Amino acid sequence: MQGYLKRIYSKLTLHQKVRLTILAFSILPLICLACISLSFIYKNRIEKIHDEVYEEMQNRFQDMNYSMSTMEIMGKTIWSNTTFITEIGKAALNGDLKGYNRYIFQDHTLSILRVVTSVSQVRGARIYLDYPGLREYPPYLYRMDRAEVNRWYEDRDSLRYDGAWYMNVTEQQIYGTYSDYYLGTGMAAYVFPLRITSNLTGIFEIVLPMEAVVPDIFDDTGKRDVFLIDEKGQFHGVNKELIPGGFDTEDLAKLMGVSALKDYKENGIQLYHGTLNHTPVLLSVTRDEKKNTFLMQLTLVKDQYFLMAWDIFQILILEVLLIVILIRAINGIVNHLLRDFNVFSQCIQRVGEGNLDVVIPPLEQVEINAVAIEYNRMLIQVKQLMELNIHREVMVKEAQLKSLEKQIDSHFLYNVLDSIKMMAEVKGIYNVSDALLALGKMFRYNLQIDRHNVTLYEEITYLESYIKLCNIRYDYYINLSKNVEEGVLELKVPKIILQPIAENSIIYGLDELQEDTTIYLKAYVKDKCAYIEMTDMGKGMDEETLEKVRSNTLSGTEDSRKTHGGIGLYNIQERIRLMYGEEYGVDIYSKKDCYTKVILRIHAGETE
Repeated sequence: MQGYLKRIYSKLTLHQKVRLTILAFSILPLICLACISLSFIYKNRIEKIHDEVYEEMQNRFQDMNYSMSTMEIMGKTIWSNTTFITEIGKAALNGDLKGYNRYIFQDHTLSILRVVTSVSQVRGARIYLDYPGLREYPPYLYRMDRAEVNRWYEDRDSLRYDGAWYMNVTEQQIYGTYSDYYLGTGMAAYVFPLRITSNLTGIFEIVLPMEAVVPDIFDDTGKRDVFLIDEKGQFHGVNKELIPGGFDTEDLAKLMGVSALKDYKENGIQLYHGTLNHTPVLLSVTRDEKKNTFLMQLTLVKDQYFLMAWDIFQILILEVLLIVILIRAINGIVNHLLRDFNVFSQCIQRVGEGNLDVVIPPLEQVEINAVAIEYNRMLIQVKQLMELNIHREVMVKEAQLKSLEKQIDSHFLYNVLDSIKMMAEVKGIYNVSDALLALGKMFRYNLQIDRHNVTLYEEITYLESYIKLCNIRYDYYINLSKNVEEGVLELKVPKIILQPIAENSIIYGLDELQEDTTIYLKAYVKDKCAYIEMTDMGKGMDEETLEKVRSNTLSGTEDSRKTHGGIGLYNIQERIRLMYGEEYGVDIYSKKDCYTKVILRIHAGETE
């Protein structure tokens, strides 16, 4: 086969050989570029999907643990109130309480449970006593048999004193006297046993919607499904229409690489790629060891695979077009150059032997002749520049050496700073350690050059570190008061937009006062727009000065912004508008000798 190819190649003309050779060496880099591009597209898509799913699961698991822990603490706090439990026992055992005593018991003793029901999302807090002659006090005190339809009723005698969680608890809707007993469907209950006396036991139950415990558990997006598997292997919140044919615990265990869910021992959030009923999915799993429950999110990745295939198809089409263009270009170049190729080649060969005085004579072909003229001119310039190039090379090397001498590895400085902090802790100089810790956090935050957008929570953490360092630097103390809605903390904002505002407040508003003060930070969402307010109780500005600041710092020239200290505010406004649009930006309000307030208006949704 090799000999046959050689014979065919030997019969080709010079033009054909040149074309074939150039084409072969030109296609190889294109193939390499295509392989690198395809690998990069695949890796980028997969990593993006993983990062998004991981972050969603992490936030959801933290919210679930926070909600459960809050309910458990509230329940145990009430149980630890011995006076309250004693009064419950007396009222239960004494069925002949007079009207006034019943009023006192219901309105004052049982009112403790209102503390639980006042918490957002909590629908009910109820006590069930196993006492047949009990007089019920809705909506707080009931007989035990009223809860016999609930999932936890059969387990009531085996409950641990640290309590247990039950999902999708069932209640019977009642009309009439106890019409408010029914709290709705899709509820979760935290229950734990009560022992009031040796003969009087009961159950304390806190009921709230499952969505308050597991966010988005009933959210039907069509692309993902969040669900919970309890310690009995029962599913809660499964969207049966997401995967055609459905799935069970055996299918999930197989996808996770274990024989059964009880054999799963991984900690933290784990991601698994696979298929369920021939549907490509990404399964994110986290296990609560204490409660022996699984929180899972099933994400359909069919669309992502389609986008990946589309990107690959576009790359292949582009490669084909490049090859076609390359072939046509090679044909044109070969046809024009090879007519005077021998003359041109001989002259170049003599130059290659070291004779720089060779001059290519005029050629018949216009294109080659133009190249020859330029080559002759270039050869003259080469001779003239050889000495300059040698001198320039020496200068470049010297400049590189000086640059290396001045270069400092920022990560090295951070590690040294961390080491100094540890030395301060060992010596017991905790104020210095805290200051170095705050400075180190700011340093690490600034070193993240690959991120331009961060969460508001990260920005506030950076601002807190800055305030700590300011309290060391200045003779007065600056307190940071925060009033931030929880949902706003995960909002994506441009990096370093709060610290410059605080710096302006200190330099222009607080420094001259030289007294302890507070900077107020408030963040909330209104009409699909997020507002971040930062207010200082400094010297403020009169109307004339305020108008100058607004016009110069937010829309004036660079010189005027430097004069009024507005470069930071202008930079913040430009980055917000670049990220969200012209309708968002910065507003400034002030009153002389009272306050100065800066308001950032940004889009309420996330922006990557």
